Amino acid sequence: MEKNDIAPTVQRHIACMFEGLIIQPTPDEQPQKRHWWNKEPEPVTDDQYIAHIVRTWKPNEMPLKSVIHMVNQLHMGVELYTYLGWEFIDPIERWMQRKGVSISAYHYDDIEQLREDFKYNRDVHTFFTPFEEDAAVLGIRATVVKPDGTFGV
Repeated sequence: MEKNDIAPTVQRHIACMFEGLIIQPTPDEQPQKRHWWNKEPEPVTDDQYIAHIVRTWKPNEMPLKSVIHMVNQLHMGVELYTYLGWEFIDPIERWMQRKGVSISAYHYDDIEQLREDFKYNRDVHTFFTPFEEDAAVLGIRATVVKPDGTFGV
């Protein structure tokens, strides 16, 4: 409650693309589990596959530092958007926590699904993405940034 206003206040926040901006894209390789006594590779479980993909993530240092600075020093709300599967949401949030920042991640199947939600989600002030095509679809609130530089407000 602020100045006798009992309406809920909505904090405007920032959104960032996870793959391509926060991390470098991972190669599409299937992990193979081999034993010395067996020449044929064994199939891997979903959890082993997700753990393998998470191990291949290489952070882009400057964008990651920008996100950490916005959350920890400027106390801004930051969300991460990803095109990876919904099963990667929890690993993304845990990975970011290990880097020193606690933020929420959201999964989208493609740019059209993101565009549909983005036009109704008016509390996202700016969406930072490394993809010019995504920014063209999303409009004026999307900003293209380089994955080797800093960004912010």
